[in-house]
Amino acid sequence: MIASGAGAEAATIPQPIAEGCGVSSPVRLDSITLANGDVVRLPGGPILGCEFALVFADYVRVIIAPLGAGTLGTKVDSIETGPGYQCRNRNNFPSGKISAHAKGIAIDLLAVRFADKRRAAWEHQDGATEASYIRATRAAACGWFTTVLGPGSDPFHVNHMHVDTESHGSNGSYRICQ
Repeated sequence: MIASGAGAEAATIPQPIAEGCGVSSPVRLDSITLANGDVVRLPGGPILGCEFALVFADYVRVIIAPLGAGTLGTKVDSIETGPGYQCRNRNNFPSGKISAHAKGIAIDLLAVRFADKRRAAWEHQDGATEASYIRATRAAACGWFTTVLGPGSDPFHVNHMHVDTESHGSNGSYRICQ
């Protein structure tokens, strides 16, 4: 279990066994506790490396939840995500570079659900306010993660926002923000 002081509820799980893949300290992330005590649920229970789970939890606490409350005037209830860890190559190609998902350092965000039952998806938003919220969360993600891909970046990310902490470039400081 991630320490409750870290503001995340996550159960440690056994290391997934798959050739060519591996997750450092795997956890199943179930929820994130905000500074005010509210809880943002992750119903998909994504499997992530513990260190990445803490980075993602901070992004939700500092960006996703406060922007949602401020922009849409209601609390963030939950975030729909992909599974996090998946042993596969980038873009599910049969060969090529291994995906950051195969290392437990990536997650795909599909939509944010709010206390008033609204759902803001990265693929489609209802109205200018939701669109502004999604744009802001995506722009801010570029400061938290080394890779941010979403609708409009390529055909593989048309319905979600992918974020990861993969190192890029010769010195690892290159960022991909599309």
